Amino acid sequence: MIEIYGQPNCVHCEKAVELCKDKKLPYKYFTVKQDITIEEFKEMFPRKLTVPQINVDGQYLGGYDELEAKYEKPM
Repeated sequence: MIEIYGQPNCVHCEKAVELCKDKKLPYKYFTVKQDITIEEFKEMFPRKLTVPQINVDGQYLGGYDELEAKYEKPM
Protein backbone atom coordinates (compact mmCIF):
# COMPACT_ATOMS: atom_id res chain seq x y z
CA MET A 1 0.00 0.00 0.00
CA ILE A 2 1.29 3.42 -0.96
CA GLU A 3 0.53 6.34 1.35
CA ILE A 4 0.84 9.80 -0.17
CA TYR A 5 0.85 12.83 2.13
CA GLY A 6 0.24 16.04 0.25
CA GLN A 7 -1.61 19.32 -0.09
CA PRO A 8 -4.06 20.84 -2.58
CA ASN A 9 -2.61 22.51 -5.69
CA CYS A 10 0.61 20.48 -5.45
CA VAL A 11 1.71 19.37 -8.90
CA HIS A 12 3.95 16.59 -7.61
CA CYS A 13 1.19 15.33 -5.29
CA GLU A 14 -1.17 15.13 -8.26
CA LYS A 15 1.50 13.38 -10.34
CA ALA A 16 2.01 10.81 -7.57
CA VAL A 17 -1.72 10.02 -7.51
CA GLU A 18 -1.84 9.78 -11.32
CA LEU A 19 1.14 7.41 -11.36
CA CYS A 20 -0.60 5.14 -8.85
CA LYS A 21 -3.81 5.21 -10.89
CA ASP A 22 -1.99 4.56 -14.19
CA LYS A 23 -0.04 1.62 -12.72
CA LYS A 24 -3.10 0.36 -10.79
CA LEU A 25 -1.16 0.57 -7.54
CA PRO A 26 -3.10 0.57 -4.26
CA TYR A 27 -2.76 3.94 -2.58
CA LYS A 28 -4.26 6.24 0.00
CA TYR A 29 -3.99 10.02 -0.17
CA PHE A 30 -3.84 12.12 2.97
CA THR A 31 -4.22 15.89 2.87
CA VAL A 32 -2.02 17.69 5.38
CA LYS A 33 -4.08 20.06 7.58
CA GLN A 34 -7.24 18.13 6.71
CA ASP A 35 -6.64 14.40 7.21
CA ILE A 36 -3.61 14.85 9.47
CA THR A 37 -2.31 17.83 11.41
CA ILE A 38 0.93 19.66 10.71
CA GLU A 39 2.23 18.27 14.00
CA GLU A 40 1.47 14.69 12.91
CA PHE A 41 3.16 15.33 9.56
CA LYS A 42 6.28 16.70 11.28
CA GLU A 43 6.34 13.72 13.63
CA MET A 44 6.03 11.26 10.74
CA PHE A 45 8.54 13.06 8.49
CA PRO A 46 11.07 14.91 10.65
CA ARG A 47 13.16 17.46 8.73
CA LYS A 48 10.93 17.15 5.64
CA LEU A 49 9.48 20.47 4.56
CA THR A 50 7.90 19.61 1.22
CA VAL A 51 5.08 17.46 -0.10
CA PRO A 52 4.43 14.87 -1.21
CA GLN A 53 6.03 12.54 1.28
CA ILE A 54 5.42 8.91 0.45
CA ASN A 55 5.51 5.61 2.35
CA VAL A 56 5.33 2.20 0.66
CA ASP A 57 4.22 -0.75 2.77
CA GLY A 58 4.92 1.20 5.95
CA GLN A 59 8.45 2.20 4.93
CA TYR A 60 9.51 5.72 3.98
CA LEU A 61 10.24 6.05 0.25
CA GLY A 62 10.66 9.79 -0.32
CA GLY A 63 8.91 12.18 -2.66
CA TYR A 64 7.50 11.97 -6.16
CA ASP A 65 10.90 11.44 -7.83
CA GLU A 66 11.56 8.33 -5.73
CA LEU A 67 8.06 6.99 -6.44
CA GLU A 68 8.55 7.53 -10.16
CA ALA A 69 11.98 5.85 -10.09
CA LYS A 70 10.54 2.82 -8.27
CA TYR A 71 7.52 2.25 -10.50
CA GLU A 72 8.35 3.74 -13.89
CA LYS A 73 11.19 1.34 -14.64
CA PRO A 74 11.20 0.20 -18.26
CA MET A 75 10.02 -3.34 -18.80
